[in-house]
Amino acid sequence: MKRNRFHYRWLPLLLPLLFSCGSVKLKQMVMFDDVRTEPLTIDTLPQLRIAPLDIINIQVTSNDPSTVLAFQQQRLTMANSMNAGSGESALGVQEGYRVDEQGEIHMPFIGAVRAQGRTLNELRQEISTRLDKYILNTSVQCRFMNFRVTLLGEVNRPSTYTVPSERVTILEALGMAGDFTAYAERNNVLVIRERDGVRSTARVNVQDREIFRSPWFYLNPGDIVYVRPQKARQYATRGDLVERYGVLLVSLLSVAATVIITTR
Repeated sequence: MKRNRFHYRWLPLLLPLLFSCGSVKLKQMVMFDDVRTEPLTIDTLPQLRIAPLDIINIQVTSNDPSTVLAFQQQRLTMANSMNAGSGESALGVQEGYRVDEQGEIHMPFIGAVRAQGRTLNELRQEISTRLDKYILNTSVQCRFMNFRVTLLGEVNRPSTYTVPSERVTILEALGMAGDFTAYAERNNVLVIRERDGVRSTARVNVQDREIFRSPWFYLNPGDIVYVRPQKARQYATRGDLVERYGVLLVSLLSVAATVIITTR
């Protein structure tokens, strides 16, 4: 009986070896653990600027339906002209205006409108002012049609997502992708951005409250977000787990056998 009691005393020392391998620590999964209750001062929200190749949906309404109909018919004629010879009909054209390489869009009645470098609200005001010469009591609404962000890596639903609004944060985008997986490296998220022909990258820590002040907190159209896996990810597959814990089990049995033999 004395020999058995001495043998079981070794179990508390052996069990932690089993449970400490291949697991993801809770602190690596928790986000904003350092967020305090006092308000956090945020800088002015960034204004998203229109860039070449953006596609802008522009809706024009008025109290004069006949004039709006003429505007829409001319828009259809322009679309047919732009797609002549391409085999694409105007019925298949997106209801949007593509910003050309010179940074302009071309609209019925008013012709070329400078869009590059402007916000949607600034573009709306410019179009409304110029259309007032042709259409009374106009109302103009503008929105991006190509605001898409791509999320890759350790998220539950990696894909490209269309953003229905003018502004989206990296946290909202991660929410659309079903949040991080358990193996995501949350403190080293890569964001790839290309605007005006310039590609830039940044690494952000979404576990840190300072993410709210980061210029990369709000995403731009076309941004790519890549979430790296933790080192524990390499042991996550079933085959790796069987192999890893099989070796560990053999090692534990060897230690147990040694303990039994040496305590007899």
